[in-house]
Amino acid sequence: MTASTKTTIGLRLAHLPAGKLRPEHIEKTLISLPETPRLQLKPRYISIDPYMRTRMQPAGYDYIERWAAGSPLSGWTLAEVIASNRPSFKSGDFVVGHLPMQEVIASDGQHLTPVPVGDDPEAYLHPLGMTGFTAWVGMQLLGRPTAEDTVLVSAAAGAVGSIAAQLAQRQEAKVIVTAGRADKRAWLHDKGFQSVLNHRSPDYTKQLHGAAPSGITLNFENVGGSAFTAAIEAMATNGRIVLCGLVSQYQTRNPRKSPDNFAQLRQKNVAVHPFVVPDYLRYWNDFQQFMLPLVAQKRIAWKLDKISGGLDSVAPALIGLLNGDNLGKRVVEMP
Repeated sequence: MTASTKTTIGLRLAHLPAGKLRPEHIEKTLISLPETPRLQLKPRYISIDPYMRTRMQPAGYDYIERWAAGSPLSGWTLAEVIASNRPSFKSGDFVVGHLPMQEVIASDGQHLTPVPVGDDPEAYLHPLGMTGFTAWVGMQLLGRPTAEDTVLVSAAAGAVGSIAAQLAQRQEAKVIVTAGRADKRAWLHDKGFQSVLNHRSPDYTKQLHGAAPSGITLNFENVGGSAFTAAIEAMATNGRIVLCGLVSQYQTRNPRKSPDNFAQLRQKNVAVHPFVVPDYLRYWNDFQQFMLPLVAQKRIAWKLDKISGGLDSVAPALIGLLNGDNLGKRVVEMP
């Protein structure tokens, strides 16, 4: 497939996956470009995120438009301005925003966030981008950990979990983190976490009770499945759960299934706070004011998990992410 000066190559959903996502579910397509766009953008990195799989579900997840067969794919993107007819943007500027997955993008400039000159553009893919915002909303705004809390953060070597765990750590809470691979757990130890567990271990429930003998008072849930079941068993009375994601379930036929022991939460008087980021966009500037100094002063650790290969790598990068093969924030690097 070859693009011309009036077309570009993009990605679309070929058909809805009935089971697990496979590479053939995502295909290239030619996209027409306007003759004189207000802005022309060249994507540098496309964010790959678990919620993309939920957009392929036939029902539920109504907080964001679902993809159907033939729908163009989109995601949080760091792009460079390569041509501009708008005075507020010039060639060479970097911007971030939710953009179509294309080799070249025509934009009217709406809903784009300029990256300030002097800032690291890549930071806007992770700690200063949507995954950082998700972690901040869930932990700082909703969870509100204190030094009295015992906090559990699952999938803490991933994009959201890694930031959320550090935010709890900054509040001097006791923080228990989990990761399903040895290299991820080594990375977490290296970042100063003392209690690092394997949520894929057969004895994870026992490990969790050993790490929190008085119970978990705040659970930042990212994984779902058996890990969530074990977390519920370990919850303290009057605890709280911030429900960010259930990534282990997104490839199943019932991705929103509650754990079988969910009723225990009422018995323990545990408050559950599910959330989706679009409901909190009014706090974006507050988030930026909070996070910018931490990033600038290198007081928050972050890591991009870069996959080369451009649009051809989007499908395998997403499939791998859903299998947990990332360490840090997964992005696809565009040529």
